[in-house]
This record gives sequence, C-alpha cells and structure tokens, in this order.
Amino acid sequence: MSKKIALILPCNRGALEGNYFLGKYWQTANKSRDPRRISLGAIDCIPVLKKNEDDAIVMEWEMERVKGYDVYPQYNERNISKIAAGIVNGLIRIAQIFDKIIIMLNVKLYAEATRRALSQLPKEIREKIEFIYIPGKPGLFTKKIREKIAELQK
Repeated sequence: MSKKIALILPCNRGALEGNYFLGKYWQTANKSRDPRRISLGAIDCIPVLKKNEDDAIVMEWEMERVKGYDVYPQYNERNISKIAAGIVNGLIRIAQIFDKIIIMLNVKLYAEATRRALSQLPKEIREKIEFIYIPGKPGLFTKKIREKIAELQK
C-alpha cells in the first residue's frame, strides 16, 4: 500500500481568493504530483495572526480558511512563537492523516517558526517529518520542489 504524503509549502497571494494553486510553487508541485498519494498544504500566518486560530497549517481542502486575506509573512521575532505554536497544532492534526510530512520552505519567518515547532513535537510525529529550507533563489526552490516530488513518486 502506498504511503500518504503531505507536502507543505509556503502560503502565497492566492490566499486572498482562497486558492493557493494560483501561486507558482503550488502550480509546480501540482503539475508533477499524484494527488492520490501527495496532498498539498501551506504554512500560513493568516489563521494565527489575523483570525486568532491556533493552527497555521492549511491543507488544500481547507483554503477557504484564508480567503479574503493577503498578508505577507514579514520576519518579526514576536510572531515566531505564535506561528510556531500554530505549526505544532497543525502538524499534530495532520499527522493523524499522513504517513510522511515534507515541509519545504523559502520564507525565513516560517523556517524559524518551523524549527521551533519541530523541537516541541512528540517524537513519533517528528519522525514523520522532513524539513527542507532553501532561502532566496526562487528558481532553485522551484527546482527542489520538482526533484522532491519526483523522489516521492518512485
């Protein structure tokens, strides 16, 4: 039986319309994935900072949660703890659904919050997670998304 995998990417401006698939990275991932095996999700600051939710993971079937908002995740020390707590809660929630969780980020705020969140997770959830941070260079990030999906589909 094939494993269910979550690929978590940064949020994008598609949040405003409740559709992350409008973003380049999501389009790249969506083009090459098998949706029966790989589900897409985002780390997004909107639920935590704008809606006072305690869950910063938004899966592709939940994008309605961020519709109407367009917030850039500006690096800010004060927000790291809040977003980290939301990432912890989101990962605990989705770990029940997925065998493996890949988090690929190129946003500093989300990377710092994810590092903090990973240190707070129970071991059995942490073992399911692979975290990849690729700062800057959007072209390299796109290439790494394609490579990771190709690796996962084998």
